[in-house]
Amino acid sequence: MMKNTANICVVLVSAALFGSCVGRGGSAQLEARTSAAGQRLKNGAMPTAITYHQVYVTPDGETHFREISVPLTTETTAPPAQPIAQSALQPATTIRHAAFPAHWGVNDRDHRVFHNASAARFITVRQGVAWVMASDGETRRFQTGDVFEVLDVAPSKGHVTWAGDEPVIMLFSNHP
Repeated sequence: MMKNTANICVVLVSAALFGSCVGRGGSAQLEARTSAAGQRLKNGAMPTAITYHQVYVTPDGETHFREISVPLTTETTAPPAQPIAQSALQPATTIRHAAFPAHWGVNDRDHRVFHNASAARFITVRQGVAWVMASDGETRRFQTGDVFEVLDVAPSKGHVTWAGDEPVIMLFSNHP
């Protein structure tokens, strides 16, 4: 279990630094944040936090996006390897690989057919482009390398997911 959790932390750092999720008017902000993070790495500075997008549920059952920031501390965890910036351990139970054919979910998008996540999880896009629409209508685009979290298990109004013009491969890292 600890190995899966460590992998999630590494993937989260990668996604936060190099991801490209797009929300309502958030594209320029994300590009600026990504460029700044990349510049800090080029200059040798360790990041002090990472961010990722999360689908969450409000008491009325509506789903929304928000950005989560996770603090990082610099530690040597595998001597003699150099120190790395990492988050606190987070529990994870199982992982699953999922492959979606091109245009999967487009009919659901067109007819606003929402579904719930079967479990709370982090999702890593390993290949392709997918979109997720929260029940409030906000839509985000996720591509290879991006990580996001879904917490909208039943009962909630859920979300809609659809694939782009090519198959999408994702890795689901489930919460306990």
